[in-house]
Amino acid sequence: MSEQEIYIEAMNRRDPAERRRFLDEACSGNAVLRERLEKLIQHAEEVGSFLESPPPGVCVDPTDIHPISEMPGTRIGPYKLLEQIGEGGMGTVFMAEQQEPVKRRVALKVIKLGMDTRQVIARFEAERQALTLMDHPNIAKVLDAGTTDSGRPYFVMELVKGQPITQYCDEHRLSPRQRLELLIPVCQAIQHAHQKGIIHRDIKPTNILVAEYDEQPVPKVIDFGVAKATSQTLTEKTMFTGLGQIVGTLEYMSPEQAKVNQLDIDTRSDVYSLGVLLYELLTGSTPFDRKRLRSAAFDEMLRIIREEEPPKPSTRLSDSHDSLPSISAQRHTEPAKLTKLVRGELDWIVMKALEKDRNRRYETANGFASDIQRYLFDEPVQACPPSATYQLRKFVKRNRAQVIAGGMVAGAMVLGLIGTSIGMAWALNEKAKATASAVSEAAQRQVADAQKKKAEQAEADTLADYRASTDDAIEKLIGSKPNLGPQERAYLEKTLTRWQAFAARQGDDERSQAIRAEGHLRVADLWQQLGQRDKAFVEYETARDLYKKLVAAYPAISEYQNGLAACLLNLGVQFEALGQ
Repeated sequence: MSEQEIYIEAMNRRDPAERRRFLDEACSGNAVLRERLEKLIQHAEEVGSFLESPPPGVCVDPTDIHPISEMPGTRIGPYKLLEQIGEGGMGTVFMAEQQEPVKRRVALKVIKLGMDTRQVIARFEAERQALTLMDHPNIAKVLDAGTTDSGRPYFVMELVKGQPITQYCDEHRLSPRQRLELLIPVCQAIQHAHQKGIIHRDIKPTNILVAEYDEQPVPKVIDFGVAKATSQTLTEKTMFTGLGQIVGTLEYMSPEQAKVNQLDIDTRSDVYSLGVLLYELLTGSTPFDRKRLRSAAFDEMLRIIREEEPPKPSTRLSDSHDSLPSISAQRHTEPAKLTKLVRGELDWIVMKALEKDRNRRYETANGFASDIQRYLFDEPVQACPPSATYQLRKFVKRNRAQVIAGGMVAGAMVLGLIGTSIGMAWALNEKAKATASAVSEAAQRQVADAQKKKAEQAEADTLADYRASTDDAIEKLIGSKPNLGPQERAYLEKTLTRWQAFAARQGDDERSQAIRAEGHLRVADLWQQLGQRDKAFVEYETARDLYKKLVAAYPAISEYQNGLAACLLNLGVQFEALGQ
């Protein structure tokens, strides 16, 4: 570490004993460097205390002084601060009450003194404009922004009375399946932000709050863009250096974020952080141990994030031993079943999101969410274990010196044998390759056929279950209860989500088209029962067009004709209801 980096890291450590231990390690016996750094730190602290109050004997006009920090009771524009609900290195968050033009409770974050340079304010304004473009039910809305009387920027957001997502899941003992279902809308919210050109860069449980609306948990993503706008510290766990900045929280930071300046960050960095979040939801801990990261030197912390491979979630659970019973209880699952449940496809999904090489991660947050949905619907997931070739390449990269040395020894031995055995080796090798190729091709065909049959059967079983549950829902909930309550509506909307997944199915073969057509028809039926006639109309039209193509290509199949007839009938009803 450079002298400047050691100084900044030491200043971040407020506890004197911890600071001394860090300087002992960082200076490595360099007494001159240690003495110089201690003088710089002492000088900085003296200057800080001087700036907090004017020198003795200096008269200051009270009307010319703006308060250094706000407090409950202070007014900022139309907002009255009620209670401080959060604080970080960059700003303070208050619950506030808006007085006009409407009266409501909001969250107001005000930038601290020292952050209000011209460059920071300009970037803050640009970021605020980007934030106003976002409109998603799982993103806390930005309501207003401005500057205080002292010229410091602030912004106002929707007040979310919720808990961090991990805390909510643990306190309510949500099962792994319920946790996965709760993470999907979070991924969709991040995808919405990406489409608006915004990268969060600090996704973590405290920035994803879960509140209950109509007794249903709804996650809300908060703190969009602030780290990017100010390039400063959000919490005491967010670091920066004098040469550049390290923006983000260490445990959730992508490998490309763990570099000074972070010039090459894209949306896949958020995908990595979402993977860390899923890892924690499943196992109760982050991929890299918090204590180990926090006790390491600055450069070592970043190296761990960039280079070390974390254990798979199932491995972390297996190694938990004493804590596994409590982890399982919080997930409403038995210890043995939890490890078995996570092993396999969930391992693959998490580790694909956590790939060091971002080209091997999910391309988008939606792609990550889609694979989670495939798992929940018992469909084949896109994630799969890394190939043997890839694992070998990673091993060579981690152990380059040992591999080179071993290769040289092995090469010398091989050269000694080449002269006498090249002919026999070639013949045996060709025979082995031919045999292995034939066996491999046959095995691959068998595996592919078995997987295809298994997937088709699983899909058929799932469709049958969904048809029965949908018919049952419409018959029992709609036929006997025209005015739906919250629980009935939630049940229908969950069924609707499942059919929407089938309606989005890809593929041009007959089976895919038929499933997609039925999906649109079922979605239309459910929208109609939920009172959304305009949405039902669009889905019926889509289903009608798909069934027309199927009937034209396969006129003898009555199922397609029945589907087309149902679409045409309901479209006529919709035309009449809409007054067309």
